[in-house]
Amino acid sequence: MALTVATLNTLRVANHDFSMALYSKLNKDNENLFYSPISIHIVLLMAGIGAASNTYNEIFDTIRMPKNDDTLEPYEKLLSTLNEKNDAVKLATGMFVEKSFNIKQSYVEKVLKYLNSSVDELDFKSQPENQRSYINQWVENKTNGKIKNLFPSGSIDKDTSLILASALHFKNNWEDDFNTAVDELFYLAAGQSVTTKMMHLNENLKYYHDSDLELSAIELPYINYDYKMMILLPDAKDGLSKLENNLSKIKLFEISKKMSTYTVDVKMPKFKIEQEYNLVDVLNKLGCSSMFSSNANFSEISDGPIVVNDVLHKAFIDVDEKGTEAAAATGLKIVPMSALIAPNAQFYADHPFIFAIMTRKNDILFMGNLKKPSN
Repeated sequence: MALTVATLNTLRVANHDFSMALYSKLNKDNENLFYSPISIHIVLLMAGIGAASNTYNEIFDTIRMPKNDDTLEPYEKLLSTLNEKNDAVKLATGMFVEKSFNIKQSYVEKVLKYLNSSVDELDFKSQPENQRSYINQWVENKTNGKIKNLFPSGSIDKDTSLILASALHFKNNWEDDFNTAVDELFYLAAGQSVTTKMMHLNENLKYYHDSDLELSAIELPYINYDYKMMILLPDAKDGLSKLENNLSKIKLFEISKKMSTYTVDVKMPKFKIEQEYNLVDVLNKLGCSSMFSSNANFSEISDGPIVVNDVLHKAFIDVDEKGTEAAAATGLKIVPMSALIAPNAQFYADHPFIFAIMTRKNDILFMGNLKKPSN
């Protein structure tokens, strides 16, 4: 089929809306947030391709995808574009199949074709711990050593039939380096402050201020402008919760279109965030419940009754004067049911903010917030 702009935009809107839905469910008071929407999206799509009936409907509604195969080819194009741009992004998908599990070849072929997945046949029945180490090493290798032990001890056992996984690594330098960070105050939402290393930059950047939503936004481009970090900064130092309450009104791709070039005086902290999540409760809350129950229907994967019993996610980010390194991995375990001269602007990110790492076309790779930088 011809890949139309409208079809690709459908995927981008799905990615955006799923990213925002995850934000609202993963966000916790007083904790930094970081995750990869696209990593989670891919693994759920892998499962959705193998689902039928109500399970299929729930998964595709949750990931905001149309319920047909018309978006699989553009999804394939989107993933290949990410990997071919440059060395900044490496995205891998993998299927790890118990050798005695009667998986349908039609399912394997579809995931291979559209999601470029690798396939490994493993012996979960007699060597579950060895296979767990093998999968964890695969994830670690694909994320440049940043995501370790995605599947903790005991999480893979002799009843495991199939593991679906995605791993994403991003490393890129800023188009313009920040000055060496110096100690300054960062104001916490509770009215307190901490001293942290604040970076400084004065450059022509894309900038936008929204008086109604009471926020400023900038885009910090990475080298070659294929990727960027967008930051949403509340006007008030304690304004993050109000901004989060308005997330349903915010479309990052629309904010990007509204931006103009300003000479922006930027301050922001160096920071690192590492987070891990079990997504079962989150996906239940998003309406994707039957795949975890006896009502699960994965008849496109196997004729035998199977069910999802774990969805795990880990993410890492390190932001400094030179650039950003970020990584994430998601694993889904399936078991038998029995188992120019510009105006000036100031952008001082010295209080909690939301950020996203995106492609030039506004596909969201990573998203999170910073409520408290490391000292």
